[in-house]
Amino acid sequence: MTTPFETNNNRPTGLSKKQIISIIIAVFVVAILILGVITMTEKIEPGYKGVVYSLNGGIKDEVLDQGLQIVMPWEQVTQYPVSTETVYLTKGTDGGSTSDGSFNINTYDGKSVNVDVVYSYKMEPEKLPHIFTKFRRQTHEEIQAGYLKTQIKSVMQEVSTLYSVLGVYAENRAEITKEMQKLLKERLEVDGIIIENFSLSDVRPDEETLLSLQKIADAQNQQEFLKREQKNKEQEAINAKIEAEGKKNVAIVEAEADAEQTRIRAEAQAKANNLLSESMTPAIIQDNWIKRWDGIMPKVSGANNSIVQIPGDMFTEEEKKE
Repeated sequence: MTTPFETNNNRPTGLSKKQIISIIIAVFVVAILILGVITMTEKIEPGYKGVVYSLNGGIKDEVLDQGLQIVMPWEQVTQYPVSTETVYLTKGTDGGSTSDGSFNINTYDGKSVNVDVVYSYKMEPEKLPHIFTKFRRQTHEEIQAGYLKTQIKSVMQEVSTLYSVLGVYAENRAEITKEMQKLLKERLEVDGIIIENFSLSDVRPDEETLLSLQKIADAQNQQEFLKREQKNKEQEAINAKIEAEGKKNVAIVEAEADAEQTRIRAEAQAKANNLLSESMTPAIIQDNWIKRWDGIMPKVSGANNSIVQIPGDMFTEEEKKE
C-alpha cells in the first residue's frame, strides 16, 4: 500500500517545500505589483486636467489630460476644471447648495439688498501650474469658496454703490450685471480664471424698501397705461380723419363722374339737336305735314274765326306723286 506522497515505485509526487515557498513569493510579488499599479494610477475626470507636484522636483510644467494616468508614488496630482463649471451662490438650495451663499450689498441711497449669484467659469490649462502655486495647492472648490467669492463680493459692492436700490432691483439690473461681469473677468483672467457667465438671479430688498418700490412701480405702470391710452385715442382720431378724407375723396370722385356723364349726355343731345335742326328744311316739313294729314279740311280755328290756310302747292305736289 502506498501513501499519498508515494508512487508505486516509492517516489514522492506532491510539491516540495521549496516549491511552495517559491509560489508564495511569486504571489506576493504579483500582489505588490498590482497594488503598485493601482497606487500609481490617477484618474483625471472629464473636463479636468491635473497638475503634478513631485516631492523631489516640485511642480511639473506638463499637466495631465483626462483619463487614467501613471504617476510615481512620490508625486501628487491636483485636478482643476478646464471646461465650464457652474457655481450657485444663492440663499436656497439651487445647484445642490446646502448653505446660504447669497450676498448683502449696498446702494448709493443707503439701502441694502440681498442677492443671489450664478456664474460659470473655467481655468486655462496653460496657467494651471501658476494657479496651483498662487493658491498654495488649494483645490478648485477651495478657490471657489474663498478667493472667487471674495472677488465677486468686492466687485458687486463696487458697482452697486453707483446705483439706487430701484436701479439694482429693477431698472438697471441688466446694465449692473454686465458691468459686474466685465470687471470680474478683467480681474480674474490675469490668473487664468475665465468668467464665462455671470448673473444676479434674484434681488431681495428689505420689506419696507420692497413696499416703497412696489408703490413706485404701480405709479409707473399707471403712467404707462395713461400714455398707451393717449396714444390709442390719438390713433383713433387719425384713423377717423383718414376715413373721413377717404369718404370725401370717394364722394368727389363720384360727383365728378356724374358731372362727366351729364356733360357727355348734354353734348350728345346738343349734337343730335343740331343735326335735327340742320335737316329740317321747308320741303321736309311740308312733306311730313301732307303724310300726316287725314284729308279732312279744317274747320274754323282760333278765337277770331280765322281759317287755316293750307298751301295750294301742297295738293299739286301730291297729285304729281300720284
